[in-house]
Amino acid sequence: MEEIDLYSLMRPRKTCVCKQVSEQEIIQCIKDGATSVEEISQKTLASTGCGTCYGAITRILEKQLKTIRTEK
Repeated sequence: MEEIDLYSLMRPRKTCVCKQVSEQEIIQCIKDGATSVEEISQKTLASTGCGTCYGAITRILEKQLKTIRTEK
């Protein structure tokens, strides 16, 4: 196993530091049906603190929605 993979398993990267929401939690929220940053914020509280992570959440959302569309 690569060092980076082990690190990500041990400590998921926090996309929203204020509310301690990981990228994996955001991805799971999208897989569960969220289609906007606002929905993700309501379900995870991400981007409800300082808002700095709004752009990162938007990028994750766009990437995941594109992936979901191509899998269909």
